[in-house]
Amino acid sequence: MSNAPVLLSIGLDAVAHQAEVDEVKRRMAIHHNYFDCWIYGFLENKNYNIDDAVAKLRRRAEFEREQLATYNVTDWMMESMRKGIIQIIGNDKAGRVTFYVSTARDKPSAARREESRMNFDMFVSYGTRLRPENQRCQIAMLINQEKASMMTNLDMTLQADIALRIARFYPGCVDKIYICKMGRLLAALAKPIFSRLPAIVSDRIKIISDSDIRSGKLLELFDADVLPVELGGKNDCDRQENYDRFAIDIRDYFQQLKQAIIRGEGVKEWELNSLRSAGYLDQQSQMAALKHSIMEPSASQYEQPLGSSYKIGGPPSFITNDTITVRSLAPHTPVCQVFDIDDDANLITFGTDSVELRASWSRGLAQRNNSSLLRSPQRDLFIDYVTQFITIESFFRLNLAEMHEREWLQIVQLEIKDRCTLRREWNVMQGDKLLAGLPPSMLQIAKGFLWLCLMVTSFFFLVGTCFIVVLGVITLINIFFAMFLSPFNVFPYGAAFVVVMSQFVIFCSRGFDVARSMFQGRVVQALKAFGGKALLFQLAISVSCSSACFILFCVMATRYNVLIGLQYSLAYGWIVAVCLIFMHHLIFAFGFRSFNQRSYVHGSRQNNAETTLYLLMEVEMGEDHIKERCPPAEVIMLTVMGVLSVAMGVAFIVGGGLFFLCAAVVAQAVLLLLCAVFTAARNVGSSSDIVISCAFYASVFWMNTLFTLTKKGWSGDGSGAMLSVLFIMTFFLITGMVTVYGPWSGVVRRWLFRISWLLLLLHLLGCVVALTVLNYRLGLLVLALAVHLVLCILRTNESFNSLGLFSMSVSFTLALLACCLIGHFSLTDVYEGSVSEQLLPNYASRFNTAAISRCPTTTNRTPSEPLIGGANVLVSASVQRAHRDAMPPLCLMQFSPTLDVSGMALFAKLGLNKDVAAQEADLNRWFPSFKRVPIPKVGASAPIHLDAFREETATVSTTVVTARPGDDLIALIESMTMWIDAYAFSFLSFLMPASYADCVLPYLTFVEGMVPLRWKHSLEDTAVVVRELLAGLDGDHENVYVVGHGPVGSQAAVSGLRAQNIVRSVVFFGPPIVPSKFDLGVNAEAMAQRVLSVQTMQTVFSTWYLRIASTQFIPCSLGDMPCDCMDTTIERLDELCRH
Repeated sequence: MSNAPVLLSIGLDAVAHQAEVDEVKRRMAIHHNYFDCWIYGFLENKNYNIDDAVAKLRRRAEFEREQLATYNVTDWMMESMRKGIIQIIGNDKAGRVTFYVSTARDKPSAARREESRMNFDMFVSYGTRLRPENQRCQIAMLINQEKASMMTNLDMTLQADIALRIARFYPGCVDKIYICKMGRLLAALAKPIFSRLPAIVSDRIKIISDSDIRSGKLLELFDADVLPVELGGKNDCDRQENYDRFAIDIRDYFQQLKQAIIRGEGVKEWELNSLRSAGYLDQQSQMAALKHSIMEPSASQYEQPLGSSYKIGGPPSFITNDTITVRSLAPHTPVCQVFDIDDDANLITFGTDSVELRASWSRGLAQRNNSSLLRSPQRDLFIDYVTQFITIESFFRLNLAEMHEREWLQIVQLEIKDRCTLRREWNVMQGDKLLAGLPPSMLQIAKGFLWLCLMVTSFFFLVGTCFIVVLGVITLINIFFAMFLSPFNVFPYGAAFVVVMSQFVIFCSRGFDVARSMFQGRVVQALKAFGGKALLFQLAISVSCSSACFILFCVMATRYNVLIGLQYSLAYGWIVAVCLIFMHHLIFAFGFRSFNQRSYVHGSRQNNAETTLYLLMEVEMGEDHIKERCPPAEVIMLTVMGVLSVAMGVAFIVGGGLFFLCAAVVAQAVLLLLCAVFTAARNVGSSSDIVISCAFYASVFWMNTLFTLTKKGWSGDGSGAMLSVLFIMTFFLITGMVTVYGPWSGVVRRWLFRISWLLLLLHLLGCVVALTVLNYRLGLLVLALAVHLVLCILRTNESFNSLGLFSMSVSFTLALLACCLIGHFSLTDVYEGSVSEQLLPNYASRFNTAAISRCPTTTNRTPSEPLIGGANVLVSASVQRAHRDAMPPLCLMQFSPTLDVSGMALFAKLGLNKDVAAQEADLNRWFPSFKRVPIPKVGASAPIHLDAFREETATVSTTVVTARPGDDLIALIESMTMWIDAYAFSFLSFLMPASYADCVLPYLTFVEGMVPLRWKHSLEDTAVVVRELLAGLDGDHENVYVVGHGPVGSQAAVSGLRAQNIVRSVVFFGPPIVPSKFDLGVNAEAMAQRVLSVQTMQTVFSTWYLRIASTQFIPCSLGDMPCDCMDTTIERLDELCRH
């Protein structure tokens, strides 16, 4: 047998995977290379994953034993084969067996589909059999659709089932499908079905138009003697005798095949044994046969008379056409001479026979030769010379042939490596070809510049992807908490949450793909549509973006400073990157072939578009994963996380602390992530979407139970909603698991699959329709995203990657945990009991009321003057100069005759006291001139509680409204959605100027205007309470301050800004208030006049790099929690501002 690899008959790309084929053969205990092409088809179908390919080969063996062995050739099948619907017309130019199909002769019937499937298995098995001249095991199908009727000659269900059967049991066997003379109506019906077939089938379908036939395109693929006359060839194959012979051949072949399978042989093993028994395949190589004939000649050869074996004066009978055929030779040479020849042969052919083996052969051969020489007749020296000469010549010829094959194989292997290298260089930016004209000294500089531009562009795309993650998290958080506003909101907004979450996972995946391609110097997938110009186009984008950002940096750094220049250049860079990622996302989803090519190397999921075939047609579903759906390790991990989530949630519901809520959130997020990763990684295909969707529903419904049941209990509408939610969650979860993991097959599994999918789709569609009715803006947005998502699922093979899934899952979980933790920390500030004995007990003695009442305060300033200013303080200019370097500017503030910034901090502390009696005692000790003012309650379940205190003097009346968190933890957690966008965006705010941050933040929160949120009602209720309080004030000079701590203090400040212009706010360690987000209608100057924000860099409630104009800082080095405590703040302010 030749040393050339069998995979060369398929192509050089196949030879590149020879190592994987050899490993599969080792695991399958195959010790020859006759099955290499057969095995390669399974490897290619499984993305060259050896474990999956071995498993698929074993499933193929089960298919042979359980299905092929049970087939019988019926009379209807013989009659169908004699109609000439399909026949073999020869081989194409690539060596593939060609089936010619005349569709117009077929009259399909739904009742005969099973027999048609059996007939197809027989056809393909016969066409892909091992042949002496070719072990390619591939066929080509030439389909003639002339005069074919869509109604009478086509059964689309059967065609789709056969296509799926090819991918399941005959991967790679049907190498090409040429469809000719297809009508327009038939093409319009067939093309959508082709696009939904597995890629290993749909990519091999080629539609040949009439113009292609006339131009001779088929003659480039088939010889004229093979191509039928109807398609432009010379083969008049439409004869009844051809049909009858084909039917008989198929019947005889399959009867022998069936008997072999019953005996326990595999299909390919039986075919190989049949070829060997017929003498078509050599058991050993020519050199091995020659050595064997010389080393161990038969005794009959020595006894035959000499002189009749050869004819002098012409070539011997076994040498024809320069091809050596080694027959029985009888060299009468001494034993040592035989070993000399063998040694020379081993030397030439690089033989590896051991010395011990040759010695044992030499002893045995010497004994046999001596015994045979004693009884041999008289030898002819001339005949011996001729024999030796022919033997030596044969050795040299065979050695030269083997050396030629080895050298040729080495050349092929080098060619494969070179082609792989060229293919990688085609997608990798080397710069050598583009910069070939530059001198060597400039070449390295130019290449370095190009790589620098790529790194800068990759960073921009990475930052842009992070911005997309932040946008997705903020959107999901708002939709998530909108579910809790009404008992049955979980259905429409839960569906919206699932759609938006899936959409942003895909969106982030595209961003990571582009950033990774840029960083690795590879051509972005979307740009490959430009062909050879893709590299140049991508380099032009990178260089232009990098150069523009550098120019912008230089201009802004010259005009302002280096930091501002850097922020401007970074801002424009990642904003442009986000726009490009969005365009790539749209193009990818709409599935332009050049932009979105299926990948077998990097793909981790099957094409989910085949789901439509299972839903709409009676096609047989694959049984590939029935025995491998429940790996013990994965089941244990998912079970543990599910039980942990339920246990922690139940513990929180019955009265547990925040730890149980956070543990339930984390466990549910991990469960969802593991479910998606495991299901997608195992390549379950269309079934994976059922499991992932059920897991999404289970997560959303369980979170709704935790947040709603804890707050409302089983009273009122909440009980009915909870029961409905739990019932639907359980139903979908059990239905999906039973469908995917149950031991079903055939019709039962197909109908379970259909019922599960249809119920799930109808439920989602009903929820989206209900959402559109309740909230048409969000409903239309979700509907558009759902259509886009369906396109991604149906038209792409790699809709998301692990980076996108992991980033969105982890980021959303962290944001939800941040809401829970910040709400909990706010609630822990509330206390009971008097603290005036420990905190500034002598604060009231600082002020001489009679003297200060005649001095101007901050309330007497004009509207244009800021809240903090050197002209509006009570201390003298000399005192200001003495303490200018020692105290911060806020220490110079005087809010009333008896109230400075330390007093405001004390009021913030006083407002956190929920004990009314202790609050009165502290008020009398700190602020004896202030009295409690009645104020309406915001609401029992509101996240904020207000108290009001008033001081009246001869010159000015001062009212201080304090804010503290409400008693409802869940309402407080929900209210954190007001500020979670600021906290999340603060991580990116240092990458842009402050003015840009104020402009970008409202776009991040665009969905807040579309969804109903509880904090919106609470904010408006608080503003109404403040207005009612102001309506009862009748002083001439009124000064109203709203003071608070943390996010609740910022919420109170927003309510004050919405009330009246005379209301001013002081917030300690609260998130920044962006006027454009809350539609306050105030500019930066007005914010500086009406809001004072006191911050430390270490506080847990402050954001990073996101500040407002009136923010003032106080130093603190005690850590996050101590610096955030109001006790520490009061003490620090007292130390800084004491005169």
